Amino acid sequence: MKYSMKGIGVVLCFFCAVVFSYGKTIILEKGQDEYETLSNTIEIFEDPTTKVTLNDLLAHPNQFSFQEGGAKEQFSHHASSNYWIRFKIVNKAGLQSNWILEILDSRFSEVIFYAPDFGNPDHYIESKTGVQYDFSQREYQHKNFVFDIPFASLEDASDYYYLKIRPGTIGSFLFKIRQNKIFASYAFKEYLLLGMYYGIVFIMAFYNLFLFFTIREKVYIYYFFYAIAWAFDSSINDGLGFQFVWSQNHLITAWGSYSSKVIMLTFYLIYFQSFLDIRKNMPSSRTIMYALLFLFCSVSLVFPYVQYPFLYDLLFIIIFAYTLFIAAVVYKKGYKPARFFLLGNGVILLGLVLNTMKNATLFNFFLQGSPGMLITIVYIRNISMIMDIVILSFALGDRIRFLKYTNEKAQEQVINQLNENRILSDKVNRELEQKVAERTRIIEEKSAELKEANEQLKAQAEEINEMNAILDRDNWNLKKNVIQEKEARISLKQINFEEFSLVYPDEASCDLFMEEVKWEQGYVCKKCGNIKYGKGATAFARRCTKCRYDESITAYTAFHKCKFDIRKALYITVMINRYGENVSITDISRELDIRNATCWKFVQKLLVTVHKKEYEKLKDGDKLKYLILHS
Repeated sequence: MKYSMKGIGVVLCFFCAVVFSYGKTIILEKGQDEYETLSNTIEIFEDPTTKVTLNDLLAHPNQFSFQEGGAKEQFSHHASSNYWIRFKIVNKAGLQSNWILEILDSRFSEVIFYAPDFGNPDHYIESKTGVQYDFSQREYQHKNFVFDIPFASLEDASDYYYLKIRPGTIGSFLFKIRQNKIFASYAFKEYLLLGMYYGIVFIMAFYNLFLFFTIREKVYIYYFFYAIAWAFDSSINDGLGFQFVWSQNHLITAWGSYSSKVIMLTFYLIYFQSFLDIRKNMPSSRTIMYALLFLFCSVSLVFPYVQYPFLYDLLFIIIFAYTLFIAAVVYKKGYKPARFFLLGNGVILLGLVLNTMKNATLFNFFLQGSPGMLITIVYIRNISMIMDIVILSFALGDRIRFLKYTNEKAQEQVINQLNENRILSDKVNRELEQKVAERTRIIEEKSAELKEANEQLKAQAEEINEMNAILDRDNWNLKKNVIQEKEARISLKQINFEEFSLVYPDEASCDLFMEEVKWEQGYVCKKCGNIKYGKGATAFARRCTKCRYDESITAYTAFHKCKFDIRKALYITVMINRYGENVSITDISRELDIRNATCWKFVQKLLVTVHKKEYEKLKDGDKLKYLILHS
């Protein structure tokens, strides 16, 4: 037992010696093409004064507290500080391979790589890059920051390498070491996949822009701006925007890291409300959405100074989670297009959660030795966006089908109502025909009686004249009753101008109707207020006996200075009185053979009166008279 404990002690000592001999050291073994993560093999020192230089670190190494890089130290928590990272590399893979250092976060303002000059032990080789410098000055024309790694002539020689990073934003210190040939292959595949990603995003964006100009549905233009905003945010994060678009303006990258999410979220919420018709389906949720958007905008303004990246991402996720909840409620209420939106929003939310976990370095254990897992986690936002675009394409199509189905049901209801109206109008027509036939029979009987009375009572002239006067009055009442019955028929159905002409066959009949409407309460001169009048210059006109003002039957009415037949004008007035804005101006102008512009102008004059509060308060029987006299 004693010797056994000694043996264990020797093994532990040997293990500790091996571990500490390679502490904070990256060992490049033969057969290994790349080193995935450096979180446990680097030391980090934060310099809030930004005044520490490499010479200070080399001259007084004990004055600066380098800490081992862990999960929490993998981020630049303060954008205004300088961060120094140091590590050793032991090259056991041989000097025949060329190695590069690649920093995955491409948003840093300045990155300086200090590699030891093995020909001059007291000298370091400086390589400088960052978004504050023109992209064309980079040694490697790549979206990420890439540096060559020099090695000593001895394969197992090692010395400290330094990185000085001035972030300018909240970023990740995750970087990798690769063989140059592996980096070339990886870069080609990465650019190919990113090109496919942006191609799909822009194709769908401009396709929806085309649909907007074709269909004029606002939801498509909102989707276009949402997709473009998402592409802008992605180009900020992956560095392609700086490489190809604004390579000489680093401020876009600096401020875009915060503003891009605000722009994207704004257009997303506008698109979300339009797609699900939130104003109709769930109006109470709009206040909370606007409050969350305002809170996020406020946090984005202060985020560069008070930097809590996890809370910032969490608030972003909460907003998407809230919209997912609203979509579920709207779907439960019966709005079927919300089903695909639920799926797409769920994919986006899952991608945002995984991306936040990736930023918190929770996946570092799984990334080692698994390039496929690395690509999936690093580009999880891009993957979720592509899936969301595909799903929302189905959602837009499903929304069109739903609206088409809804319109068809509404049209079916309208057709059924029209059929009921037709049946009712046929019934009324039959009753009217029976009444007309009955009245005609009565008239014929009375005419026969009059003829017989004339033959029998030729000697009684005065009695005959009196009977003729009675018959004339009865005829006038009968004709008036027929007209009133035809007018009642007009009020019960949707008539055309041909049927309307049966009631008002000529201008004289319209003038008679206008005389009853206009002077129903008695004549009053518009000029002097006199109530006595004589016959005017034209039929149905009245001339004031005091000031001699001649007032026509259409003066001070809707038909004053009307440029077409008064019968057509009266027909249009009746239709507007019954149906208001639902009347088709194009159909009426075609039916009456009137220019569309002339008809539109006359209808607009009538609609002004229809919208008056006095008109809306009137009973149905008085509205037509008010419309004629006050338009």
